[in-house]
Amino acid sequence: MILFISRYRLTQFAFCRKIIGARYYTKGYEAINGPLESANQTFFRSPRDSDGHGTHTSSTILGSKVSNVSMYGLGSGTARGGVPSARLSVYKACWFGGCEDADLLAAFSDAIHDGVDVLSISLGQLPPQQIYFEDPISIGSFHAF
Repeated sequence: MILFISRYRLTQFAFCRKIIGARYYTKGYEAINGPLESANQTFFRSPRDSDGHGTHTSSTILGSKVSNVSMYGLGSGTARGGVPSARLSVYKACWFGGCEDADLLAAFSDAIHDGVDVLSISLGQLPPQQIYFEDPISIGSFHAF
């Protein structure tokens, strides 16, 4: 398996059979906020997760079966994700807690073009909510039909 991450061909990730695609989007963020490097925060200019949120949400659905687990001795048993046999395509469109519309819509468009079956979006806005027909998540979702 070979992953295509933006313009880079990365073969060192061939061991992972669950991740079948990954892309990242920075043009919208950088047009509004400047280069990622100017944020002076830890980040990876790639689809790689730098704060654990993407890894956590992915394992919720894709996690393989793990026996003899507990939370500090409570709730002992077997843990697994919702659909361990599923495959994952990552579309990283948010940086430092912010998501720009152009990056979100580009990620939606690529996911749809790549034939993704289920879009799980782990983000949201603080109130007040955008107008439904101007919300990039709503607009991107409409195009998935």
